Amino acid sequence: MGKGTKKWSRKKIITLVISLVVVLAVAVGIFLVVRQRESKSTTASAKRTTQVTRGNIEVSLSGSGTIESASTSDVMSNVQGKIIKSYKKVGDTVKKGDLLYEMDDTDAKLQIQKIQNSIEQQQLSESNTSKNYSNMAVTAPFSGKVTGVSAVKGDNVNNGMSLFTITDTSKLKLSVPLSTANIPYVKIGQSVKVNLQQFTDTISGVITEIGDNTHTASTGGMVRDVIVTVNNPGTLTDESMASSVDFKLTNGTEVSSKEESRFSYASRETVKAQAQGTLAAVNVKENQFVKKGDLLVRIENDQLQLTSKTDSLKLQDLQNQLDAAQKQLEDYKIISSIDGTVTVLAYKTGDSVKSGDTLISIRDFNQMQFVISIDELDISKIKVGQKATVTVDALPETSEQPLSGEVIGRAMEGTSSNGVATYDVTIKVNETKNLLAGMNANASIILNKSENALRIPLEAVTKMGDRSFVRVMSDGEEGQSDSESRGTEGNRSGTGEFDRSSNKNGAGGTGRTRMSAGFMQNQEYYKDTVMKQIEVGLNNDEFVEIKSGLEEGEIVVLPPLVTNTVTGNTSTQGGFGFGGFGGMGGMNRPMGGSSGGGSSNRSTNKTSGSGSSGTNNSGGNAPGNNPGVNNSGGNSGSRQPIGGN
Repeated sequence: MGKGTKKWSRKKIITLVISLVVVLAVAVGIFLVVRQRESKSTTASAKRTTQVTRGNIEVSLSGSGTIESASTSDVMSNVQGKIIKSYKKVGDTVKKGDLLYEMDDTDAKLQIQKIQNSIEQQQLSESNTSKNYSNMAVTAPFSGKVTGVSAVKGDNVNNGMSLFTITDTSKLKLSVPLSTANIPYVKIGQSVKVNLQQFTDTISGVITEIGDNTHTASTGGMVRDVIVTVNNPGTLTDESMASSVDFKLTNGTEVSSKEESRFSYASRETVKAQAQGTLAAVNVKENQFVKKGDLLVRIENDQLQLTSKTDSLKLQDLQNQLDAAQKQLEDYKIISSIDGTVTVLAYKTGDSVKSGDTLISIRDFNQMQFVISIDELDISKIKVGQKATVTVDALPETSEQPLSGEVIGRAMEGTSSNGVATYDVTIKVNETKNLLAGMNANASIILNKSENALRIPLEAVTKMGDRSFVRVMSDGEEGQSDSESRGTEGNRSGTGEFDRSSNKNGAGGTGRTRMSAGFMQNQEYYKDTVMKQIEVGLNNDEFVEIKSGLEEGEIVVLPPLVTNTVTGNTSTQGGFGFGGFGGMGGMNRPMGGSSGGGSSNRSTNKTSGSGSSGTNNSGGNAPGNNPGVNNSGGNSGSRQPIGGN
């Protein structure tokens, strides 16, 4: 090494470096202390204040989704065939009931005719069977006396076999020859007198028939037979004789028949079986008097009964086929089920289609809606009919003048993701001008609203237990000192307020020390102010309603703004160093999307009483936390529903 050069030892170099580091650390420490004192001085000197004003406070739930038509129709073909006429094109406006397509229905009409022919044939068969079946019951054709009974229960009978004879003994008739010269002067219904031979008595009779045939009487001369009917006085039989009949002709002449006539019963009939079978019942005896319609004999035929039922079923089946074919014929004319606009035309004239093919799509753009998702904690607050305000991302003017909306549907079943369930809520948009399907829309469902209310910023209020306070400037009026408002430690750990005991063990008393430091800083800021108890009402995340305790225009003190010397961020320091007003319970997160593309956000417009773990909220500095961060003292990290006091 050259002459005059001093050699540095390794030990000296290390000592020099350490000295420089110590000097630098001291300088940085002095700088930070000065910076912090300047910050304290600025904080203490500049009080933030606000006036009590009037305005509206709304509490709402918000969410977003994709605009879609509320009324849609994808028209399908219910039949297979060829399109012979298409009446619409894409973009056309249609009305409910408009004809969209006509399809070739030739084969369908032929099928209907074939079924109708089969029905006619089956009706004839059923008619014959029904007639035969009705003949199984033998009834009296008229009232009278039954004679010649040959029917015996259990006997087999054939069609046409005689069963009995029935005679109406209440009326008798006789055939009287009358000269053809007098025939023009008699008429049916004309009364005559009948002279009885054996009783030398006369009874009345009525002409019931005038014969057409002319023959020679036993006494000579040409005559025609006139049938006279008489009521049996009870003494006449078919063996009785009439000596003569006196006629009073219409020309005034009176004449008498020249020959005797024999009475016969007016009605006598031999009843025969009209069907083949077994006599299941015989309800008549010899010489029994019966009335017209009485059931006298019942015949059974199992095969005929089966045939009758089969024919009836076949006829019903054919009728069902005809009804279905006629209904299906209507499907060859495709009509619109809604009012709307044609958006898709999948087939045209000449195309062949199959059953189930979608032919045309129609959307009613006069009715628009979108779906949002609402958290399970808040869905109970949603009711059909609730009003909503709607903004559309693609329509900037809706930010200033939101569209009106309404809740028209709420899902009964939710969708679960990561342990959180959400429910679809459908919002109808009442004003559809300039709206297009596919646009993104945002809804704010109004849960509660207070109009023209006295209000102050939420950060101005401190809540301790069930009491609320603000800071006002000291002007000699009666107020509450900090010690009066603080109460006991045990009474101040409620909704929206920290628990003083929560950090006593974890940091070895550090939390209490920090609380004291933060409080002393606030003491300087709140110099010349007093606490004032107020009654609060509705609140959201911006304002709280004042029910009593403050007047419009009155000045209240806001919490100080504190700049973090490390990060440079400015935040609101907790109000008065005590419990904060309720926030959202640390749950400011967007909800996931739904099947309808909707989402929700629970961080907008909240009611009081549900805590918040975020920064810049009113409330005290919880022990153990950074004094520059405003904590509400709520249940940080827990999920709570929107709502509150």
